Amino acid sequence: MKNGFAVMFMIVLCGAVSISVFNPMIGPLSRELGLSELQSGFLVTVTGLCWLLGGTFWGKLTFLSSKRMLSLLMLVYVATVVLFAWLADHPESWTNSSSILFWTLLLLRAVSGFFFGGIPAIAQAYVMSWTTPETRTKGMALFGTANGLGFVLGPAMSGVMAAIGLTAPMYAAAALLVAMIVWLWASIPNEAARAKERTTASVSPLDPRIRFYLAVGLLLAVTLNLLQVTIGFYVQDSFGLDSQATAQMIGYGLAVAGVMVVLAQVFASRYLKRRPEWMLRIGLLVIALGLAGLLALIQFAYAEFVALGIGFGFALLGYSASASVAVSDHEQRSIASYVTALQGSGAFLGPIVGTALYTAHMTAPYSVCALVIGLSFLLSFVKRKTAVPSASTIGGRAK
Repeated sequence: MKNGFAVMFMIVLCGAVSISVFNPMIGPLSRELGLSELQSGFLVTVTGLCWLLGGTFWGKLTFLSSKRMLSLLMLVYVATVVLFAWLADHPESWTNSSSILFWTLLLLRAVSGFFFGGIPAIAQAYVMSWTTPETRTKGMALFGTANGLGFVLGPAMSGVMAAIGLTAPMYAAAALLVAMIVWLWASIPNEAARAKERTTASVSPLDPRIRFYLAVGLLLAVTLNLLQVTIGFYVQDSFGLDSQATAQMIGYGLAVAGVMVVLAQVFASRYLKRRPEWMLRIGLLVIALGLAGLLALIQFAYAEFVALGIGFGFALLGYSASASVAVSDHEQRSIASYVTALQGSGAFLGPIVGTALYTAHMTAPYSVCALVIGLSFLLSFVKRKTAVPSASTIGGRAK
């Protein structure tokens, strides 16, 4: 089933790319459409909220976890992405009222998030049906890696394509998902993902073994989404650029950050795979320094993007690996579910928190995040050491 795992990894990765590709373009796009910072934040936040609701709803319908159902969810989701992009390109075709335009776009993002929530839920059901207790940890690691990379590569793709048009990345992401549907039908048998008898145990998110790591994971997800949504406003207001130049600058910066995330995870998985707590500490420290750099040395923005990419690369892998090795094999499914849920929670909370703070003061989002992440770095030394993981536990998380 190697090909099956590859298909599900790419579906989750392309899905995360398609969700996050929207974040860096929302700043310049909202100003093109005459929307406020708070309205733009709501467009991203409603997606995260409906993603959580949709994930819960579709996750309970695991008996429908066939490629027909997965394909249907992906097609509906793709349709909402394309319709949103088309409407953003031709707002005059629907209405001259910015209020009606905003509510129409908000509804599309809500529907988009709800149907997107089913994609990782059904992909996880497939992977669970293909794995054994011995291979389930590596199988569930697919989701943390795919989501983490997708939420960095998406904004990078958005920036690289900014010269074509602000909505071009959305069309490209939709095309990728259509290609994934074709691959799905060509590779996976036409049958529901069969649930196996498994001896799994659920773990409470308040379990003292993992609650610190999950709290840090939520902080990282919120910070990542907050940055992606507000950085366009911050750069545009700092340098006085127009929308196109802002999108290009942010895009190139996020592309550099995306490359650094991948390189950092490759390095960490090879040289620090038995010390996930050090991955986390290094990542938190570098992120805090990168945020401080944005505040004090914005003229060196690309250097800050490099630092943030390295920091998130280490920290995203570090928190999920630390949580995973803190529990037993039969508790791994809960960790995988929490990692996925944290991504949705960050997509929900990050944009609205970020735009609200930015409305109060343009430096507030980065000051607050730098302070909280710095405190988390200090607290990570207080956290008791987890058991040293085996190479088979972490080695497959990021290649």
